[in-house]
Amino acid sequence: MSKQKLVVVGNGMAGARAVEEVLARGGADMFDIVMFGDEPYGNYNRIMLSNILSGQQNYDEIFLNTIEWYAENDIVLHTGARVNEINRFGKYVVAENGVREDYDYLMIATGSRAFMPPIPGLHMEDKSLKPGVFGFRTIDDTTGMVAAPPITTAFLPGAAATMPV
Repeated sequence: MSKQKLVVVGNGMAGARAVEEVLARGGADMFDIVMFGDEPYGNYNRIMLSNILSGQQNYDEIFLNTIEWYAENDIVLHTGARVNEINRFGKYVVAENGVREDYDYLMIATGSRAFMPPIPGLHMEDKSLKPGVFGFRTIDDTTGMVAAPPITTAFLPGAAATMPV
């Protein structure tokens, strides 16, 4: 019996956990599994990023699935590959980098993005965030904050007010 192809768009906690369940239930015998993640890493626990900022943990401690785990489980992982086209009729996906994968089954587990309110002064002309302005969702966001020069005041929407640091 030939395997069917399962493509998972999203390599965050939800997508990777779903694939772990598929594997635990014998899915390796049923599916060739392909995953797309727009970050260049394996799956990690985003909730622990605040522990990186506080110095309580390092990056290695928050990874849930290393790159080796994907290979050990015969999973094709496309890192740094954001899917920007899903063709339901042709049953394929295409990433921004041109990688195309056909599928029999498609799982979309893309998570969320940090919302940047439309406040004047947040963005550069090219729509990127100005230096010193950070979202807080990814390893790269956290790395940028850790590397940023010390500040004396921070604005934390959702944290009630501008607070001294």
